[in-house]
Amino acid sequence: MIGTMDETRSARVTRADVREALMWALERDRAALLAHRAAVHSSKSELTRRRADKALVEQWRARRADGGKDASPRE
Repeated sequence: MIGTMDETRSARVTRADVREALMWALERDRAALLAHRAAVHSSKSELTRRRADKALVEQWRARRADGGKDASPRE
């Protein structure tokens, strides 16, 4: 497995988590969606995809923990 020790020990990001985070970003945070899309489509690396998925899921979880408040206005 390729990745840093933090990436291998951290909580796993499931496909369901990624799907929920993508749906959240589609509805509420266009900037997060576009950043994820740019990262995934700019590289064919599986590691790059996993990192982009993890970053998006972490944003989604943090916003959910805030009670769903968006840091940026809806576009």
